[in-house]
Amino acid sequence: MPKHVKPKFFAQMNSAHKGSKARGFTLIELILVIVILGIISVSIAQVISISTQIYISGAERGRLVADARFVILRLEKELRNIVPNSVSFDATLGCLTYYPIKSSGTYVNDAFDNPMHTVVFDSQVNVGDTLVVYPTSPQSVTDNGRTISNISVAADAPSSARQYDFTLNSPVTQTSPGKRFFVPEPPVTVCRQTTAQGESLVRTQSGVSGLLVTGVSQWNANVVTAGLRQNGLIELQMTLDGSDNEQLAVLHEVHFPNVP
Repeated sequence: MPKHVKPKFFAQMNSAHKGSKARGFTLIELILVIVILGIISVSIAQVISISTQIYISGAERGRLVADARFVILRLEKELRNIVPNSVSFDATLGCLTYYPIKSSGTYVNDAFDNPMHTVVFDSQVNVGDTLVVYPTSPQSVTDNGRTISNISVAADAPSSARQYDFTLNSPVTQTSPGKRFFVPEPPVTVCRQTTAQGESLVRTQSGVSGLLVTGVSQWNANVVTAGLRQNGLIELQMTLDGSDNEQLAVLHEVHFPNVP
């Protein structure tokens, strides 16, 4: 009798079954895949962490620059409109003091006249304000200041809205080469103080205080003496501290009028 012959298609199925088993993953291959995936994951995590830190540092630097710009522009705007020679800095207290100009004008006749005949550049002068002639220092703003006790329209110029006779509490004892006078606002102080937010710059005027900036590790102002042919100069020096040991040092010069 003929021998049993396995059908051909059964032989092909068995061969295919053996080949599929040969294509499987070994334990070593699985371990290598896991190790490689772990290395890639750690690398991606480090890249994300570094990118996040760079973003946070950049944002903090931007905040410090914005704070410094706000303070400098605010002080520069005010210092450009102060009574001449009325700015000073107390290094012991860490305070910058200056007198903003409320109004100004010229006197027509003699500075010693009382009432004083004046031409006012604007109409913001009120009874009780202080009038200063020829201020040469912050102290002279107080020493030479006279209180305006009465304001009346100048008798010889009734049609003019800018000519007034100022009655002062006492006659002026100084004269100005340009016949100028100034009416200052109450003094402004900008001091470095310890607040609930840390070391800060605080602006105070007439008993009202406002926070300018926080995180101030250094604050200094150097008033440079100037002659009559040039404006005054003040150097503002400030260092701001941020998070992650970020620091921003600022040095800014402001010119202000100093000819009384």
